[in-house]
Amino acid sequence: MNKIVSTLLFSTPLIFTACNPTTNQVVPSSNNNHTQEVINQGSTISSTVTYANDKKAIKNRGMLHIKSFMETLQPTLMGMIQSDPTYKTALGACSTLGQSMADDYNRASDVKIRRTALRYRNPKNKPDATDKTVMERFLATKEFNEPLVVDMGDSYRVYKALEVKQPCLACHGENISQDLQKMLIRKYPTDMATNFKLGDFRGAVVAEIKK
Repeated sequence: MNKIVSTLLFSTPLIFTACNPTTNQVVPSSNNNHTQEVINQGSTISSTVTYANDKKAIKNRGMLHIKSFMETLQPTLMGMIQSDPTYKTALGACSTLGQSMADDYNRASDVKIRRTALRYRNPKNKPDATDKTVMERFLATKEFNEPLVVDMGDSYRVYKALEVKQPCLACHGENISQDLQKMLIRKYPTDMATNFKLGDFRGAVVAEIKK
């Protein structure tokens, strides 16, 4: 692991910008390998996801990278919030810093990190079919603490669920200030990541590990 990654491993938690509860339902299975049936507005969508939660070494490796990535942005954001209680500075920097730090991390590591959400703010975080199915499972089980491992064939994905924390509510909650609303409309005209409550499902950080 090179110097950049080593530095990231000892940095401090990322405030994820896409809070993501949803009204969809999922029929979960207790098996590691199964087809999940996602029910969305009366129509049934089936997506096959092969879980590999027994791969402890893969899970641990993925979580090591997820935690190190999540510990890179928080001090900067918290400093911005403390210096500007309106959250304008933090909102302006959160997405750009978060994306640039993810890009920097991925250039320095063979494990690729990204963020995704069912109700995303930044279109770059749009989930694919596997992401959606896994996040629907998190919503159905409410087991946010335990990561999920998915076998993608040529790689593994480790998913870590994220919950809405108090600092998220200023930009993702039910009572966003008018100034922040104007900024959101300008920066993210298709934003779906608002009207959330403390403890809601926010989305996931994903670590992709090549086989």
